Amino acid sequence: MMIRGSTLRSNLKTLTSRRFIATANSQTKYTTLGNGVTLATETNPNANSSTLGVYFGAGSRAEHQYNNGLSALTANVLSNGFNNGVLLSTENTRELNGLVAETTNENVIEAAKLLSKIVSNTSEILSKADLEQHKKQLIAQGEKLESIPQKMITEHLNASAFQGYSLGLPVLGSADSIKNLEVQDSERLLNKHLVSSNVVIAGSGNFSHEKLVEALEGSLKVEQGIKPEIKPASFLGSEVRMRDDTLPKAYITFAAQGEGLASPAYYVSKVAAACFGDFDHQKANAKFTSAKLASIVQDYHIVDKYSHFSTSYSDTGLWGFNAEISNVESVDEFIHFTLKEWNRLSISISDAEVARAKANVKTAILAELNSSKAITSDIATKVLLQGYRSSVKEILEKIDSIQTKDVKAWAQVALWDKDIVISGTGQIEGLLDYMRWRNEMAMMRW
Repeated sequence: MMIRGSTLRSNLKTLTSRRFIATANSQTKYTTLGNGVTLATETNPNANSSTLGVYFGAGSRAEHQYNNGLSALTANVLSNGFNNGVLLSTENTRELNGLVAETTNENVIEAAKLLSKIVSNTSEILSKADLEQHKKQLIAQGEKLESIPQKMITEHLNASAFQGYSLGLPVLGSADSIKNLEVQDSERLLNKHLVSSNVVIAGSGNFSHEKLVEALEGSLKVEQGIKPEIKPASFLGSEVRMRDDTLPKAYITFAAQGEGLASPAYYVSKVAAACFGDFDHQKANAKFTSAKLASIVQDYHIVDKYSHFSTSYSDTGLWGFNAEISNVESVDEFIHFTLKEWNRLSISISDAEVARAKANVKTAILAELNSSKAITSDIATKVLLQGYRSSVKEILEKIDSIQTKDVKAWAQVALWDKDIVISGTGQIEGLLDYMRWRNEMAMMRW
């Protein structure tokens, strides 16, 4: 136990010191440009390169079943064919799209001018693009994702949880809807969503925030407009099964409704998920995984690997686990033990488990913000969807303030006797009836 604890503290200390040192203590700078667009940057004198991106709120949540994939297609078209010493890419999620420019620190102003040129001339770029080729590429990306069992069940989990709402639509769209998209659809999307109140320019690296403001003020043209409203999505307890005995394993994922980005319990839910951690029997340290659930499952090879997650959107989320099981006759046992551990969150999780989970969450957050691109994405996501981005210092303080009673209180409200959503593929004959698992979300206690 001393070895495990020492290793964890050492890893956390190493990540804290290795990560952009100035960034850990810096605040995000904000400037509202003359056209109403928000510029948010985090500068760091130790960065080797810089990233700048134009992000707008849209994503698959701004679509419907007949134009699903439009946001990703439009962003992909706009980012095609430009360089000027800049590596240009797109970021497409359920709630936003971004044109992302990676470059050297000295070339940030050129990157800003390039992004401004794209945003200011979207109609011309769309009219000249080979839309059919881009549609084929997007369909191929979606098909590739569907061929990966772990990715497929996660996508279908989301679709089942929020069925009937745009939040449940796949980020890359469906082949049927993409085939019918036209340039006019992209223009309508941009006219509605690429407006000043719905756009954030985010950046991270070693550059001057003030010089970036000057460059953008003179070149960026974005129409004024009201930020489109987001329709709330209701969580629906449900399941989707795609049995395929040709696959070597059972791939399953379970989730309850989670927390939104602005929820006061956002970090509590992450700590709760970290109480059970991750497990992979092929890793050298598998035998030394401290989580109780890992200790239960590893001796009898009940599961190959599992991981818990807390995924958050602007106003809701999913909290659960995904797992791979080659010993397919043990699917029932693994889910039973896992849901009993979920029950324990409400009544008997220990101080030591919560302390370890808090350390793991802090380590994961620091590890994720390991590049200027990752930091830029985090800035854009938090500012666009939440309205504010906490500093690393503030985040760590929030996590440190979480107590065992907070985790129990959250679990009693969010997990105890709550509906779940299930998604599975592969050899899932052992994935028993939905009500069997729904009943496991509570247990007799007196």
